[in-house]
Amino acid sequence: MLSPVADRLERHGVKRWIGALLCTLLVVVVGIGLILLIVVQVVNQASEIGDQLAKAAGDVADWLDEQGWGGDLVSSLETSVRDNWQMLVRGVAPRVTAGLSSMATLVLVVVLAVNILFFLIKDSRQLSRWMSGHLGASQEIGARTLAYSAKSIRGYFVGTTIVGVVNALVVSIGALTMGTPLAFVLGVVMLFTNYVPFIGAFIGGAFAVLIAFAGGGPADALIMLVLVLAANGPGQWVVQPLALGASLNLHPIVVLFVTMAGTILAGPVGGVVSAPLAAVAVEAVRQIRTAGLFEEDDATVATSAGGP
Repeated sequence: MLSPVADRLERHGVKRWIGALLCTLLVVVVGIGLILLIVVQVVNQASEIGDQLAKAAGDVADWLDEQGWGGDLVSSLETSVRDNWQMLVRGVAPRVTAGLSSMATLVLVVVLAVNILFFLIKDSRQLSRWMSGHLGASQEIGARTLAYSAKSIRGYFVGTTIVGVVNALVVSIGALTMGTPLAFVLGVVMLFTNYVPFIGAFIGGAFAVLIAFAGGGPADALIMLVLVLAANGPGQWVVQPLALGASLNLHPIVVLFVTMAGTILAGPVGGVVSAPLAAVAVEAVRQIRTAGLFEEDDATVATSAGGP
């Protein structure tokens, strides 16, 4: 993702190792900024989020009671939502904090990650040349395949991020307009759940609708539902396949089915990486076919079978 930035700096007279160092520092600064901007904000508002969810569950239960659909099931669901969120805030956060309290381990992991990132950017050309010569094909084919693979992966995550930012803006602006609490948190949730194909859209959308219900009642919840469907519907089923299809050079329907298959076979991680991996495989086959290697294999099979 950052090698093109280092390449551009190098073309402008910046030494490669300095460009790699600047890119690495950029990642560190952005990472710290995200932690301060997002994680701290969410943790600080965790109790408020829990209160809003509990209020939403209670309002839903009251509304269902008014419609004659209440009962023990609704009450148990309300209690479950309230208690589980409180357990999450009180029980998981201390464990996470305790796990991160081992500063030696944390520092070691960060130092290793930063060093690996630095050398991957600094020596990307050498690594590419070595890998292109160990792919089982000619070095020229390997180099073209690796270059296309890097381009596909960059395009995939750029497209996904664009769709996530659009979804987050739609929901956050709608929440601010309606006076829904936690508008910033809703945008953050929508952005990051977008990276989990299909499933993430439902999780983020349900969270936004619940908070809107708690803050303004059924009318606000209905408006938020419309906003979520408008953002996630075209985004997940139209904009995202088109954007990713263009970056991966795959037909949108192929992106859709490959993502679904990857999610079914390997969960969210499979859904995230399946489309770029499919593009890499298609490009590798195309490069091999262009080089005529398939014709050589066909000729060998025909000769062994007694053909001309």
